[in-house]
Amino acid sequence: MAYAPVSAVLKGLKVLEAVNRLGPASLREITEATGLPKASTVRLLETLMHAGYISVMNDARRYIVTARVLSLSNNFRPDQALLAVAAPVLKTLREKTGWPSDLALYQHGKMVIADTNRQPGTFSINRSVGSRVPMTSTALGRAHLAFCPDAEREVILDLLAPLQEPDEALAGSRDKLEKLIKKVRKQGYATSNQELMKTIRAAAVPVRHDDQVVCCFNIIVPAQVMSLTELEQKYVPLLTAAARDIEQRHRG
Repeated sequence: MAYAPVSAVLKGLKVLEAVNRLGPASLREITEATGLPKASTVRLLETLMHAGYISVMNDARRYIVTARVLSLSNNFRPDQALLAVAAPVLKTLREKTGWPSDLALYQHGKMVIADTNRQPGTFSINRSVGSRVPMTSTALGRAHLAFCPDAEREVILDLLAPLQEPDEALAGSRDKLEKLIKKVRKQGYATSNQELMKTIRAAAVPVRHDDQVVCCFNIIVPAQVMSLTELEQKYVPLLTAAARDIEQRHRG
């Protein structure tokens, strides 16, 4: 029997993810990031503080995650062999482009950052290893959805649609999503154009083994520096070549 998701738990996780993503964050910043009412955000923050996952910097009233959040990823074991062969390829990619990349794996309705070559201060938000990003509003998630087996994609969308999360709005609009997936498959890569974050554009490609997507990785550029067309023309060929390189190395 399938039960409806517990909305309070989902909201609490949304707050925890926002604090983890934003770093030291004010109540206003967290409220804006989650779209939750201020009163609800305060209660959820206090609950997470009581549980030991969040603490507050008393001098500035800014919230931060504690070391306890690391315990939530204890059982997450990315393919170390994959990461080992991907790291030098992504390093070379950054040297060629000058822009950072994230490598992510699918886990429980999100893409989880397993490796990144972002440097502090590169962007307003610097995702660290273990960060979780949406499926339908990011290039990473769209690449996975487009190239994973049909049965897997249906399971993912069945998981996402009832949640009605703002960052996963496309999950509730199958016609629009199917049109997007067809486009991604045809062109061989996915993009996000100031959708999750107004300050960035990204392109992503899958790394596959047989018919499975083992990971996806992207290239991220500031929106004010480069148009989407320029990103596609200039860097997608390098992304695609890097993906084929990782696939060959991973096969051994």
